[in-house]
Amino acid sequence: MKKFDLFKANLAKQLKPKTSWWSLIGIFFFFFIPEIVAFFWGDKIIAYSNLMQKQTDDYLLQKLYETLKMFGENSTFNIVLGIGLTVWFFYERGKRDLRSNDKDGIMSEQQ
Repeated sequence: MKKFDLFKANLAKQLKPKTSWWSLIGIFFFFFIPEIVAFFWGDKIIAYSNLMQKQTDDYLLQKLYETLKMFGENSTFNIVLGIGLTVWFFYERGKRDLRSNDKDGIMSEQQ
C-alpha cells in the first residue's frame, strides 16, 4: 500500500504544471487576446461569417463559418478563467520564490 501512496504523490508532482514565463504568455494568447479581438472586431467577424454562410452550399464550410461566429462573441468565462490562471501563476511563483529564499528551512519543513 505504501508503494501506491508514493506513486500517487510522485504522479501528482509530475502532473502539476510548472510555472514558467511561457505559461504566462500562453495564458495571455489563449484567453485574453481572443477576447480583445472579439471586443474590437466581433461585429465584423460575425457579419462576415453570416455572409459567407449564406453564400456557400457546402455543409462543412457552413459549420466552419458557424464556428467562426464564436470568435466574434465575448466570453466572460474565458476572461474569468484567464484571470484565475494568471493569479494562480503569480501565486505559485511567489511560493516557489519564498521556498528558494528560505535560509532556515522553515518553509521546506512545512511543505
